Formats: sequence, structure tokens, C-alpha cells
Amino acid sequence: MKLQATGMPIASPISPLAPQLHVLADPRVGAAVRTLSVPRAEPADSFVLHAPLELLARIGLLPFVPDDRREAALERIVELGRAFDAAGPPVAEPHLVDAPDVAAAAVELDGALRRGDLDAVDAWTVWLADRASHRELADLLGESIVDSLAAAGHAPIGLHLLMRVVPDGRWGALLRQPLRELARRPEWRISWFRDAPPSVAPLSVRGARALAEAIARVPHLGLPGSNFIFPLMSQVESSGLAVDLLAPALVEAAPDHEASGRTLLRAASWSMVHDDEAEAPYGWSHCLTMPQGVLALAGRGVAARTALAVAATYVAGFRAGDGLLQVPDLDRDPADASALTPVAELVADLATNASLHHDAHLVKYTLACLHAADDDPAWATTHLTAAMFLADWWRRHPDA
Repeated sequence: MKLQATGMPIASPISPLAPQLHVLADPRVGAAVRTLSVPRAEPADSFVLHAPLELLARIGLLPFVPDDRREAALERIVELGRAFDAAGPPVAEPHLVDAPDVAAAAVELDGALRRGDLDAVDAWTVWLADRASHRELADLLGESIVDSLAAAGHAPIGLHLLMRVVPDGRWGALLRQPLRELARRPEWRISWFRDAPPSVAPLSVRGARALAEAIARVPHLGLPGSNFIFPLMSQVESSGLAVDLLAPALVEAAPDHEASGRTLLRAASWSMVHDDEAEAPYGWSHCLTMPQGVLALAGRGVAARTALAVAATYVAGFRAGDGLLQVPDLDRDPADASALTPVAELVADLATNASLHHDAHLVKYTLACLHAADDDPAWATTHLTAAMFLADWWRRHPDA
């Protein structure tokens, strides 16, 4: 990807970060949303699990795609709907349920998730999706899903994208597939931060600095026999690494989750750009998208410390399994901003490339980098460089 070096730093947030109304109103988008809102009956493979999130990310990228390439991007959305429809028979129509209000329905859904009742999960998700906004869904469901490693830990990404891409929509039924997969493994949950002794001694530094130092000290443990999400994150729990390194950095009752969250996402983007490039497509991409989804739930029915603990577990898990280099100081962006201007052209190139690409992870990751750059202008250069790095990785490995 050729960039023009002008010496001008990134001085303002990236925009737009939500689709214009005419994009959401396109009938092809609506058709895809309806198709992907009906789960497949069989246990989800990677494509089926990611498809609703991929759809939301593709919709989120559309405003950045130039007009002369938008039709091709929309056709990718049509193809996604066709592929999902062909991926297997849909679930049966959910049975009818009722509750006095959304809070009561959320309690029922939480219980169904924790006992592994797939049909009840689906029925209550449909009921809530018809009645609750995306922000309300995050408030109601955040605590139920935030620590779950089932569905590859991807359910919070769905809530994050619903709130960010279509904040005023009623597309909560897209969560039916991810939540159904959560119910298949109700016991797969991160628990160290709930069980960690309250007497853990705090570090000499606090907040984001303490968390940055903890992430920098994560040792390389290697893959625990698999690069799947559950074994990677279980490794940092079972080894005691999470309690030893992360718990002391999170002793504050009311941590600054915004600053600490930025630190975690900085470590994730730095890893994409500088660490083992073999882990770029499915390791470092998840190292950003998964904690970003969890952090979006902080203060939305999820305590800030809980969101930070889970997000930090994800970053530590990928760092322990995949990282070969030590994460440096994260206060100052090490990248050269002059290489990323003009920013608007770069963003358009990145969004177009991802929108026309087949890989769901590239699509989700590109939008995640744009969101991270907008939320953290001080590190926008590295976040955008990370998106560019993954795009270039796929150009070098088109058949991966």
C-alpha cells in the first residue's frame, strides 16, 4: 500500500464512524441482516460464528469506501448472505416467551445461557431484540457474556459493533447465533479476577501505567497445543500468570478504564506491527478486536474492573502464546505519523481493501483499527499502521 509522506501529523479524529442513513436503508443490507439473524441449527463453524460480526463490520466500513467501489462492497454483503443461507438448515422457529419487562427477560436469558439451554436462549434473544435498543442490550446482557470464552469469546464484539455501527437500529437478532454458541459451553468462563485474593498487594504505580508494565512482563509460554481462544486464555489462568501479573495492576476499586483500555489496545496494535508476523491474521487480529469488544461494555452493566480484567486476559493470552518480543513503553506512539498522510486516502484504501476481501478477520480488524485510531488520536498512527500491516500480509499470502 503506497503512502504519501508529507510530514503532517494526524490532528483530528477519523470520520465518519457510523453509516449514513442511505447505507442502512439499502435493501441489500436489510436482506443480509434478515438472513443472518436466523441461526444455523448445527454447531457453528468459524464462518457461521463470525458471519453476523463480519456483516456488521462490512456495514461499518461502507461509509469509508469511495462511491465508485461501494457497489462492489455491497455485493460482498450479498454474497455473505448467500453463503450463510447455504451453510446449513436454520433453527426451528423459537417458542413463544413473555416477560413483564426487558430486565426480567434478561434474567431469563442469563439463566438459559448458564444452564446451556439453546432453545431458551434463542427465544429470549428474539424477545429482547424486538424490544430493546442496542445500548439497552449491552446494559442488560453485558454481565452475562463478558467473561465467556464460548463462541471464541466473540459475543462482546457483536454488542460493540451493534452500538457503534447502528446505535439507533433494532438489529439485536444478529446476536442469536453468537449467544446460541455461548450456551453450548456455559462453563467456559474467565474466573481468575473473581477468585483473586482481595489482599493482592498493589504495585508502586497505578492505573494504566501498572497495566502497561504487567503486559510488558508477560512471558512467552508458547501455544498450549492449539491456537484456539479457550486454551490460549485458559493457559494464563491455569499457569497463575493472570493472578500474578494482572491482579496487582487492577486492585483499584474504580480504575480509569478508558486510559487503561487504551493501553491494552495500544499493546495489541503494537504486536501486529512489530511482533511475529505469522500470527497476524488470527492471533494479533483477535488481540485487538476481542478486548475492544469487552471494553465497550465497561459501565454498561459491567463493572470497569471486570471489563479491564477480561480485556487484559485476552491481551496477555495472545502475548503469552504468540509474542516473541517485549512490549515497549506505551505512552508515546513509536510510529512516524508523516508516513500515514493524507489520512483520508489511507482510510479509504484500507476500508475498500477490506470490504472487497473475503476474510472476516481482516474486515473486523480494519474497522477495529479505525475505531481505535478515532478513540485514541495519540496512537492513531500505530493503529492505522496495524490495519495496513494486516492488509499487506494478506497481499503477500493471498491463498492463506
